[in-house]
Amino acid sequence: MAAPEPSPPSSQEGNKPGFPKKILANNLEDKHLCNSCQKILRRPLQAQCGHRFCSFCFIKTVSSGPQKCSACIEEDLFEEPTSILKLGGAFPDNAARREVEALAALCPNEGCTWTGTVKDFEADHEGNCDFMIIMCPSCKELMRANEQERHNERECPERTLNCKYCKEPFLLKNIKAHDEICPKYPMICEGCAKKKIPREKYVDHIKFCSKFKTPCRFHVVGCSTSVEKEKIHDHECQCSYEHLNLLLQFIMGIKVSLESLQPQSLEVASKRLQELHQSLRGLELKMSKLGGGAAASMQGAITPTLLTSFTPLSSAVAITLELQLQNEKKKVAELSQRCQELELKVSTFENIICVLNREMERSSTTMEAYNRQHRLDQDKIEILNNKVTYTSLPPEPPDTA
Repeated sequence: MAAPEPSPPSSQEGNKPGFPKKILANNLEDKHLCNSCQKILRRPLQAQCGHRFCSFCFIKTVSSGPQKCSACIEEDLFEEPTSILKLGGAFPDNAARREVEALAALCPNEGCTWTGTVKDFEADHEGNCDFMIIMCPSCKELMRANEQERHNERECPERTLNCKYCKEPFLLKNIKAHDEICPKYPMICEGCAKKKIPREKYVDHIKFCSKFKTPCRFHVVGCSTSVEKEKIHDHECQCSYEHLNLLLQFIMGIKVSLESLQPQSLEVASKRLQELHQSLRGLELKMSKLGGGAAASMQGAITPTLLTSFTPLSSAVAITLELQLQNEKKKVAELSQRCQELELKVSTFENIICVLNREMERSSTTMEAYNRQHRLDQDKIEILNNKVTYTSLPPEPPDTA
C-alpha cells in the first residue's frame, strides 16, 4: 500500500507571496527564488519536477486545477506527468526553508537600521517596522507608520473629532456646519452681554432678558425702533405722538383701499350679472323663435318631437348659466366678507386711537400739573433768594445828627 502524499501547508501557514529581494544583505542565489513570483521563497514547496514555489504561490497556481510547470517549459524539461502541478503534488522543502531563513537580512524601508536573519524578519520585523510606508484609509495620504498617530490626531483632513461642547462626533471638514447647529455651543446675549449661554437655552434667555432689544409694538404700522424690554414703556410714552401719527396714516391707507375696492368690486359683479341676464334672455328668445318656426312649417305630429329635441339644449344652457351666476355670487360674497373684515380692523384701530388719545390727555394733564408745581417752586426760590439778599446787607449806620 502506497504511503499517503504529504499535503501542502494550509493558507494560514503561508498566506503571503515571497519576500522582496532587497531584504538580503548578501548576493542572492537563483535556488532561493520562487518559480512563480520570482521573489525569495517563503515556506517553500518542491513539486514533483523539482522546482520550488512559495506555499502561497503554489496553492494559487493549482487552485483552478492542474497546471503545466512554466519553469519546466522555459528550461525545455517538460515531461508528463511529473511537470504537471496539482494539489497534493508537492511537499514542504524543509532544507530549502532552513537555508532561506538563515540568510542575513536587513530592512528595506528607508531610514530603518534593523538587521538580522530572514527568519527574524518574518517573525518580528515584517509589518511592524516604524519606517514602512502606509496609506491613510480616510484621506489616502502616504506616510511612515510612526507618523500615523500624529496624522490621525492632527493632520488628516478627514479625521473625526468630538465636539468639546456636546461631545458628538463629526468630521473636521464639517466643524463650521456643526458649530451652527450644536445645541451646547456657547452664545453671547446681544442685550446684557452675558457669555457662554448654550444655544438650546438662548431663546429662553432672551425671553426674560430685560436688556435684549425687541421691535416696538407699533412696528406693524411703521415704527422702526428696537428698544430694550425694560425701556419699552418709556419709549411708548415718549413717542406716543409719533405712534399716533403712524397709526393714523395706516388707517387712512386702509380707508382709501376700502373706498376704492368696494365700489369697483360691486360694479364689476353687477356688470357681470347684467351680462349674464342679457345672454340668458337672448338665448331664451332664440329658443322660442326656433320652436315657433318649426311649429309653423311642419305638421302637428312632428312639432312635439322638435320641441323635445330642443329641451335638452335649453336645459344645458340654463344649467351653464346658473353655474356661472352662482360663481359670480360667490365672488361677491367673498368680497363682502373681506370688506367686513377690513371694517372690523378699522374699528379695532379706532378703539386703539381712543385709548391713545386718553393716554395723551392724561399725560397732558400730568404735564400741566408738573408745570404749575414748577412755577410755584420757582416763585418760592425767588422769595428765598430775596430774603437771603436782604439779610446779608450791612446794617445802616446810626444817625449822628
